[in-house]
Amino acid sequence: MKARSSGCCDWARLAGKLTACACGLSLAAAAGFGQFAGFSAASVEPAPAVALTPGAAVEVPVSVRIRKGYHINSNRPLEDYLIPTKLSWDAAPLVVVSIDYPQAEEISPSFSAKPLAVYSSRIVIRTRFQAPAAETGLSELKGKFRFQACDDKSCLPPQTIDFSTPVRR
Repeated sequence: MKARSSGCCDWARLAGKLTACACGLSLAAAAGFGQFAGFSAASVEPAPAVALTPGAAVEVPVSVRIRKGYHINSNRPLEDYLIPTKLSWDAAPLVVVSIDYPQAEEISPSFSAKPLAVYSSRIVIRTRFQAPAAETGLSELKGKFRFQACDDKSCLPPQTIDFSTPVRR
């Protein structure tokens, strides 16, 4: 009479193969996601140097280029759950008087019943600063540009780009 196998060895081999397969899939997914590391659907263009005069106001334009096929939400999206575009500054002792975003375009993508307020191609965001009465000694203005880029099928994770604008005397 032939002894029946309990399947122990078969299950162990199957478990080993499944573990190896899961590890392989995890590595493949990580490698695929890694392709997006360093990728940005938008970029802040280098700004010309800004001249500061003590006690005067100065306007600083920030130009953003958005890759073809992508859009970013406007600073005032039409839905609460959407991540707005936001420009912020670490500009002390200058005071931010206003940040003026361009007018958004409305699109009606196939995946949404409601239109979206977005930016695409290239935009310019203008910030007006007030300089203090005394000389500042600033050599650059540091800013952050936060956005979420999407195409017609999906959205990338939100991203923040650090940038700086040189100050000349």
